[in-house]
Amino acid sequence: MDRLDLQPVPSVDNIDKASFLTTYFGPNRPVVMRSFAAPWPAMQKWDYTFLKQGCGDVQVPLYSGAFAGSGNDYMNTDTTMHFADYLDLITREPTQLRMFLFNIFKHMPQLCEDFDFPDLGVSWLKKFPFVFFGGQGSYVDIHYDLDHSHVFLTQFAGEKKVILYGPQWSKHLYRHPFTVSSNVDLHQPDWHTYPRVQEAQGFVTTLNHGDTLFIPSKWWHYIEYTTGGFSMALRAMPSGLLSKASGLMSIGRLKLLDYNIGRVVGHQRWYQIKERMAQRAAQQL
Repeated sequence: MDRLDLQPVPSVDNIDKASFLTTYFGPNRPVVMRSFAAPWPAMQKWDYTFLKQGCGDVQVPLYSGAFAGSGNDYMNTDTTMHFADYLDLITREPTQLRMFLFNIFKHMPQLCEDFDFPDLGVSWLKKFPFVFFGGQGSYVDIHYDLDHSHVFLTQFAGEKKVILYGPQWSKHLYRHPFTVSSNVDLHQPDWHTYPRVQEAQGFVTTLNHGDTLFIPSKWWHYIEYTTGGFSMALRAMPSGLLSKASGLMSIGRLKLLDYNIGRVVGHQRWYQIKERMAQRAAQQL
């Protein structure tokens, strides 16, 4: 039977800094924490009505569906909509439209007073919190973060499913060279084209209001909105000079090498070349 090999992400109701560092952060293991965001005023204040009152008239960029198999730049905007209208849409009906990397704090700077950065012994990137919105049925293709940062993803409204794989499974996931992405669509897996995915051992969890998922550096993540909803990601620097240098090199490979090769040979052709390289790497396992 074709299936993914997944086990539940461990979860804890309460955790202190020492336990987090030794059990999860140091070994680079994921965990769902239910106490991480519990003290935040945001957990009670941030709902759709509150956000619409604050910046409902702002025109926001929206993205449709996922980018696996497209060969296109995932930063290409599909459409725009007033923020209030978009929030009404995702609470009313399923939609593939998503918002990501939208700086809501520029329009509502007071939101920054509603949360903090817990003392967990990590180096927070305090200038880069991100809020993500999606409609029921929308999803984000499997990838890992370009700068290799650690991610702490807190769910505010709705429910989302997250699948995780460690970096050791990159070839099984058919990672495209020079990128942090894959052509594998975990929403509807093509077992014939990507048979090695079933050999990778991953994790799965469902996030609800107040849950925070720790996604370690370079861990692959696939996210599916099982209902309309939104979450916020806080990020932390990877530990050690080598890890930080690796993150900078990753940005350079994608922004300079990968993009410029695509410009020379054609982005769609280059995408197909990378797909063939990923297939060969998986076959040699």
